[in-house]
Amino acid sequence: MRDRVAIVTGGGGGIGSEVSVELARRGATVVVLDNGDSLRGEPLGERSAEATVRRIEAAGGRAVAAPISVTDAAAVHGLVEETVARFGSLDIVVNTAGILRFPRIADASAEDWAAVLGVHLGGYLNLLAATLPRMLAAGYGRIVGVTSGVGLARTSVDGPAYGSAKRAVAALTWQLGPVLPAGVAVNALSPIAATRMVTEGLVAVGADPRGLDLSAMPQPQHMAPAAARLASEQFGWCRGRVLFSAGSELSLIAPPRLIEAVATGGVGAAAALGALVPLVLAPAQAQQRSTGGSNPRSGPLAAAPVGSAEPAERACLVVSDDRALTEQLAATLAPWGYATAAAPIGDTGAGDAAAGFAAAEDGIRRAAANTGAGLDAVVVIHGAHGIGADTTVAPGLEAGGGSAEPGGTHGAGGPAGPGGPGVDWRAILDSHAGTAPTILGHAAWARAAARYVAATGRSLRVVHVVPAVTPGARSAAQAVTQLARSVNETPTGSTTPTGSTGSDGSGGGLAVFAVSAESPRSADRVPLVELVASLVAAPDTASLAGAELVVRPGWLGLRAHPAPAVTASLAGAELGPWTDDALRDAIAPFG
Repeated sequence: MRDRVAIVTGGGGGIGSEVSVELARRGATVVVLDNGDSLRGEPLGERSAEATVRRIEAAGGRAVAAPISVTDAAAVHGLVEETVARFGSLDIVVNTAGILRFPRIADASAEDWAAVLGVHLGGYLNLLAATLPRMLAAGYGRIVGVTSGVGLARTSVDGPAYGSAKRAVAALTWQLGPVLPAGVAVNALSPIAATRMVTEGLVAVGADPRGLDLSAMPQPQHMAPAAARLASEQFGWCRGRVLFSAGSELSLIAPPRLIEAVATGGVGAAAALGALVPLVLAPAQAQQRSTGGSNPRSGPLAAAPVGSAEPAERACLVVSDDRALTEQLAATLAPWGYATAAAPIGDTGAGDAAAGFAAAEDGIRRAAANTGAGLDAVVVIHGAHGIGADTTVAPGLEAGGGSAEPGGTHGAGGPAGPGGPGVDWRAILDSHAGTAPTILGHAAWARAAARYVAATGRSLRVVHVVPAVTPGARSAAQAVTQLARSVNETPTGSTTPTGSTGSDGSGGGLAVFAVSAESPRSADRVPLVELVASLVAAPDTASLAGAELVVRPGWLGLRAHPAPAVTASLAGAELGPWTDDALRDAIAPFG
């Protein structure tokens, strides 16, 4: 890395400081970006960036401090311009900046969500927008984002905003990396180490700080070699990947990949789901793999009526700005014995986030009061105007066919997003301007639902639907799925137990589902509505709570959660050509 120039965000402490020191040790000039805020994002103005610079200079390296915030787009842009003017280039960016808020879903405020998304996702977008033009013009660059295991294979009941933001970072990485020209590589690192985040997270859930011993965990300095490898010239062959580091191990994280698909153009999605959920989708969700490939799991499907023979009086609130879709869902739920109320999605995801969160809580309270007996389900469709409207999506941004894995053969499709020739990376970034507002909108209704369950002890099913026909919307859909998974694993959805358990077995009576609606065709509105109705009403679908469900042109499906595809155990060796060879071998089947 001699003569390379790097910016490391969050470089004033923890992993960021160690990465800064390691890059400088390898010869890079390092700009240490850190505004000295606390772990929770409160402004403290600590001179942490200067402390890292002193460490580097004491070891004979070259570094400068930049006490700014990644959330300040103008300051980030100005820093990039100043860096290039002063040092002649900008070759490496490592984005370790982050904050963490610890409340569970029912206790998290709108400000908690907005702050976490603003740093982790908004800050990363600011960096990409400022640095990619310079790197592309120069024909060289390495960008390393930072995600987390609690946004991938695992969840965080005490930090759902953090997990959702980190899944969005991973989804953006999977989509953006493969479309950039050779010479510029964007990847992401998922580290695990004994940092302030881990320590304060444990304290937040009740651990005694005086008795904490994290010496057996990897330490922050153990993450630096992996980050340096991803930022190296030799690692430019790898693009659009997420790698997990535990210091002594390095794992390739596979994005959500399709494991089951069900045609929606045959006897009807509702009839097919009634037969296939217990036989196909539920076992695949439980095992996170397809259970096919052997004896047929089901016989011929025949059209059959759905719903209850003797409908009970149940109530479902549909939150959407698409009146026709709301009416269609109401008609589909009627045979199940559901009366449907409607509420506008409103401004829950943009503008004044606090007002949006309050509006969601008020909306559920009003709907429950109007039914007389309370709510049994809530359906939230944020951005419904994009569902089944036969819309024309900008070239290179449409959801098409192809593998869910990033790489040279996935075309424009899959949750990994667009790829192939002609894709505009700027359009991908621009489409992510709406990602955080969409996540905020769903978080507002998720919190309101959790509070309703905690206050009433009722069972409640919540179905989140995200129209996902652009890269930014697909990132939002993945983040909302991560939110659903976190809420489902929360014992009651609140730090105050209610002791209630729903008939579907969910803790606190709350079962949360997420659907990524990835077809703009009007023909796919019917199977989408039938899927949502089944998730609301059918007993067999409770096992799909938190699943990665998708509706695509002509079919619906189930994807596996992000998970390690291969792990390289270092056994005391250095990261280098041998680990690259192992990763290439693991990636090869994906194209």
